[in-house]
Amino acid sequence: MKYLNQFLKEKYILMLLVPFLTGIIFLIGSYGKGPAHLLVNGWNSPQADVFFKYVTHLGDGAVFALVILLLLFIRIRWAFYELFAALMTLIFVFIAKQIIFKGIPRPTKYFEGTETLHLVEGVKMHALNSFPSGHTITAFAIFITLALIVKKSYLKMMFTATAILAGFSRVYLSQHFLEDVLSGALIGIAIALLSCSLVDKLSIFKTSWIDYNLLEIVSKKHEQ
Repeated sequence: MKYLNQFLKEKYILMLLVPFLTGIIFLIGSYGKGPAHLLVNGWNSPQADVFFKYVTHLGDGAVFALVILLLLFIRIRWAFYELFAALMTLIFVFIAKQIIFKGIPRPTKYFEGTETLHLVEGVKMHALNSFPSGHTITAFAIFITLALIVKKSYLKMMFTATAILAGFSRVYLSQHFLEDVLSGALIGIAIALLSCSLVDKLSIFKTSWIDYNLLEIVSKKHEQ
């Protein structure tokens, strides 16, 4: 409840997140799954192709490892927030995409033989397991966690915007539908809130060392 209450009061996160999620809901409700994707697919340019081709990698699992490593040198508690988020993301994405919703066609398969999509050169396209978007879950789990723990407003906005751009990139690149990204964003947010809550509640983490970083721990050991 602590982090949910905090999240609902985070105006610098919500001022970006609410329009993004509301916009997706509006497009899906107004046009439907297929037409909404075709509408967004028409919003393209050579510059955006290059931009989203690389931004989409912010939703790669490897980003979790990099963020966790960096946070170990800032505050170990924060690294555990991301570690728990990574584990929950891994488990949830596997169950959702490989068991519950396995085989749902992605845009290229869905429109095969009926519509010509704008595709970005050099991007490996996938045909199945569209729902939900694993990249979006990962991006939101990583960056909403970061947005919750930092204090400065510009960092909160930067991390939230990063999650949004990574999520939107999945639709821009025709790897997913808007509904896949919407569900991925909501799941990623839930994972971020749950991971922070779990770390704070588990007794194993109720020790002073968790609020140091690795360099401080090493320094204290040398002083003993």
